[in-house]
Amino acid sequence: MNSSAESPTRRQHVRQEVLSNSVAAARGLLTEGGLEGVTMLAVSRVVGIAGPGLYRYFPSRADLLRATCRHVLDELVAHVRAAIVRQPAGDRAAELHAMTNAMFAWCVAHPHEFDLLLGAGLRLEAGASVGGEARGGTFYEVASLAFPPVAAQWADGAVRFDEPVPSGLEPELAARRDVLLATFPDVPRDVPLGLVAAVRVAWQRTFGLLCMTVYHHITGPDEQVRRDYITSLLDDLNVRNLKLFGLGLSPAVVLEPVFTGATDGGRA
Repeated sequence: MNSSAESPTRRQHVRQEVLSNSVAAARGLLTEGGLEGVTMLAVSRVVGIAGPGLYRYFPSRADLLRATCRHVLDELVAHVRAAIVRQPAGDRAAELHAMTNAMFAWCVAHPHEFDLLLGAGLRLEAGASVGGEARGGTFYEVASLAFPPVAAQWADGAVRFDEPVPSGLEPELAARRDVLLATFPDVPRDVPLGLVAAVRVAWQRTFGLLCMTVYHHITGPDEQVRRDYITSLLDDLNVRNLKLFGLGLSPAVVLEPVFTGATDGGRA
């Protein structure tokens, strides 16, 4: 067999292995010590290659962090999708409720990864945040999962979105609707902008409480009181969001607990 014919495949395999190992190493360093601990030198040591050699695969630390961000986001999206799949078939209230709790649970358990997805104020060499802005922001892929069940509610006539949206929001909402329709081709093409606006309102509420939870902006006299209070806030948030879509709480919902263990995500 011609060894020269095999070498490109071999090189591709080695390259992919180094890329995968480097992202895994960056993820481990991120989990242990936050963004500051993810350096090219530290990753190269974990992977077992000379420091300068890592630049053959990632031209800069920014590129390494972006690849790690993609890996982390894929994990979060998969986690939320799995929570949706666990719900009774066709139970839209359960799906929307479960996806919110699943996102909270994952982010609370992975605060450093949450930092990376947000960008944590870190600016990269090119002047762009770690998370990037493609397709509406880093968390857009998670938020968009609410679109199909809400669109199904509207298509069935269970909820209407007749109120006009503010003119200043129309261009952005129309662009967002185009992306959502391309992402979910089974959704009716004529969904109103009011539906997209309602999903955005629910997301803004949710993301605000999520940030306050992960960054410990909500406190209590002790950890259990804090957790109970956040759980009550989240329960109320879910009720309000479901109401936006003509839904109430589902008695059949299968929820993931937001808080597990002695501490959430290792933060005091």
